[in-house]
Amino acid sequence: MSVHQARPADALHGQQLVADGRRECARVARNGARTFYVAFCLLPPRRRHAIHAVYAFSRVADDIADDPALPAAEKHRRLGELRDGLGAVYSAAPHTPRQAALADAVRVFDIPRPLLETLVDGVAMDVEPRRHADLAALRAYCHAVAGVVGQMCIRIFGAAGPEADALAGELGFALQLTNILRDLAEDAADGRFYLPQDELAAHRLDEAAVLAAVPGDAPATRFLALQAERAAQAFQAAGALLPLVPRGSRPCLAGIALLYRTLLDRLRERDCVPCQARLRLDTRTKLAVAGRAVVGGAVIGRL
Repeated sequence: MSVHQARPADALHGQQLVADGRRECARVARNGARTFYVAFCLLPPRRRHAIHAVYAFSRVADDIADDPALPAAEKHRRLGELRDGLGAVYSAAPHTPRQAALADAVRVFDIPRPLLETLVDGVAMDVEPRRHADLAALRAYCHAVAGVVGQMCIRIFGAAGPEADALAGELGFALQLTNILRDLAEDAADGRFYLPQDELAAHRLDEAAVLAAVPGDAPATRFLALQAERAAQAFQAAGALLPLVPRGSRPCLAGIALLYRTLLDRLRERDCVPCQARLRLDTRTKLAVAGRAVVGGAVIGRL
């Protein structure tokens, strides 16, 4: 077979691999991104496929780090393998459907490889029990596991530039800090406590006191209220990101921010005290927030 005969077949195979990958990544997002999936649905198809591919990649990394059956060394090995697999993604020679879907996303939306590498490195921080000495350390962690995801998302949305990157990083901080407040009890069971140790000491608290907090005015709830207010301020600051994003992508961005801000509001209603059952938004609430996101994002242009 000549080269000229082979090329159409190769192209057809590549297109099929991308199509298979998009279906697989959409399934992962539908099953895994329980809060964000409604917002993803507000994107046009090409951008939606891309955000599914980024989500599916991050989901694999998270699942490796969180797998209780794997020893730490094996987690690091698998995360290293995932990081190395980016070589195939960026060489335009993907081996698997998921790699093909991600390769299509990074090519079309010009997503730099270091953002995905930083994400894997950030998730690897979670393999061993984790503590943050101060707010700067907490922010560095949140940037690695969430800020860079925000920076990938805004490229998919159609925005770029230093200001958009900075605001996407701030939104990532708000989302991740909300996650941390929601999952305090669950993370503690895995040996993780993410909130700043110096602020804990300044409130004359230890981790056990925070994990045993009950609603009401007490040092532990005041400490948690400080963290929640910090997340709320980050959400407010990130609101300036919306006008930088093309109109067609604004409902998705608004949806992501509003869904998690609603989650933060629910946590604050119970003073952010740790709870064994993970707080989730019900379907009716998600759909109502999506409606607000369409109006606030596309029509009004603000969150």
